[in-house]
Amino acid sequence: MEAPHGVARPSATPAEGDEPAREVSLRLLLLEDHEPTLQVLARLLTRAGHQVVPVGTVAAALAAAKAGTFDAVISDLGLPDGTGFDLMAELRDTYGLQGIALSGYGMEEDLRRSREAGFMTHLVKPVDFGQLRRAISQLPRKEEQSNMVD
Repeated sequence: MEAPHGVARPSATPAEGDEPAREVSLRLLLLEDHEPTLQVLARLLTRAGHQVVPVGTVAAALAAAKAGTFDAVISDLGLPDGTGFDLMAELRDTYGLQGIALSGYGMEEDLRRSREAGFMTHLVKPVDFGQLRRAISQLPRKEEQSNMVD
């Protein structure tokens, strides 16, 4: 059975050479405008032990960030009311958040724009859930981030 467009597929086995993921529960802000993808990702991330706040618009993501505390953001880039690039830059500058970009595009220009906005990783859709879990496990922890600044 094929997953709907953009939906993460759980990986059955880790790819050769993959490091085991650090299993740490994070508070994640998840932004995806495709409702079925949002629901599947939220469910998979919750099952992986994370606290997830799923939202479908930039406005909802900004409101959630203002109302709560998050460790990271996972965001689609093409959104109905803005871009994931602009959102990530604002969340990074205002709240010190880091993030993972989800996009249908993966050209070098797309990757560069993601890095400039503050995304630590750029994953191309359809996202393999194993890749997403590894990307989450590789995000610097808050204590590591403060050491990077010092």
